[in-house]
Amino acid sequence: MKTPAKLPTPKPEHLATTFHRSFTLVRPAISQILTLALSRSGQDEIEKGISRKTIREQTHLGSVYVEAMPRYAWAMGLLTQDLRLTNFGVYTAHYDSMLMSVGTQWLLHFNISNPFTAGPSFWNEIVGAYFRSGNEFSKSQIDADILAHCEKDTLGKISLETAQQTGTAFLGTYTKADGLGQLHILKKLDSSTEYHVLQPLEVPTWAFAYALISYWERAYTDRLSINLDDLTEPRGLASLFLMGEAALNTVLNELQRHGVVDLFRTEKPYQLLLLSHDKEMVLRRLYGVE
Repeated sequence: MKTPAKLPTPKPEHLATTFHRSFTLVRPAISQILTLALSRSGQDEIEKGISRKTIREQTHLGSVYVEAMPRYAWAMGLLTQDLRLTNFGVYTAHYDSMLMSVGTQWLLHFNISNPFTAGPSFWNEIVGAYFRSGNEFSKSQIDADILAHCEKDTLGKISLETAQQTGTAFLGTYTKADGLGQLHILKKLDSSTEYHVLQPLEVPTWAFAYALISYWERAYTDRLSINLDDLTEPRGLASLFLMGEAALNTVLNELQRHGVVDLFRTEKPYQLLLLSHDKEMVLRRLYGVE
């Protein structure tokens, strides 16, 4: 089966490099925002997006958190740019408001790392360059790459101090328990500046399904099939989840049994067809909603 040529996809507006205001992701803080947004569903304000004034007045978040955490929520696909709940945000607010489940946390990672969403562009670069199980690197390497990325990507020069703060926010998001540390992606070594990439927790089938549909909509627009190898290339979808070929095949075989995808392995290059774009169904499966 011949695969059509890949179509160019416009890049979205990305959050600025300094969106984090020097803070790592804090899930309990995001949880307060989601709970507040859900409680205001049906009110006039939620139609135009919950305001930071409302967040400041009706949560326990400090002034800098009120700026930084909604940006994390946008980057991670829970809120829109104008701070309305996304469909993913509605499901998490209803069924996983503390953002504790492995599936939710993998999707938070996916959304901020996905080059086709609003996550800061350096995030995808760093994940793609360093997040391979068994890899080791230093914080100074991350800081230097963030600095270089901003210069080459016409984002404007940033200071070394800003790059260091950004590196701290990035790494802390994956090592702190109230961030994404529970995924076991990254471990800080005894040295205060060295890190080791672990073999992380398994990606739930329906979390990967949601990511696959979302990624396909942006990266493979109007295509019926792709080469299976496209998912396992260095910056492909599976690599964002640190998935090897065996883990990917296990998930795809499960999705094939559920009629979400079809696989053609008669001759190389093997092909993958996406049969369903129903993210609503996938979210129901992910959160056990019948």
